[in-house]
Amino acid sequence: MTNTSLPADRQLLVYARFNEELRAEMRPLITEDLIEEHRRRPLGQHSDTLMRLLNMFRRAPVYALYSRTPCREFQVIRLPVTEGSNPTPIDDVVYTDQNEALHAVFLRNLEDLMRSGGAK
Repeated sequence: MTNTSLPADRQLLVYARFNEELRAEMRPLITEDLIEEHRRRPLGQHSDTLMRLLNMFRRAPVYALYSRTPCREFQVIRLPVTEGSNPTPIDDVVYTDQNEALHAVFLRNLEDLMRSGGAK
């Protein structure tokens, strides 16, 4: 007797549960001070809380930067979900400051994190 509602690989089920619990644990830690810390210094040393949040975002990246003109112009893109698909620009905003562009990616990730915490 098999249960067809469970994935063939139960590790996927455990991984999905772990990710949702981690995301739920991280949501209350997001404060204006944390966002400001990242805005001031997107690269480099961060507080433990910010490092945990950034590590979570890096585990399964959704957004990235595309450098239209190497090291001069940056655009936030959504990474493809399916193999063979192309990345797509999020909007028409072009950043000339890499730190500003990195913070825009961070804000996009935060927006997705907070939105996924809605109705359950």
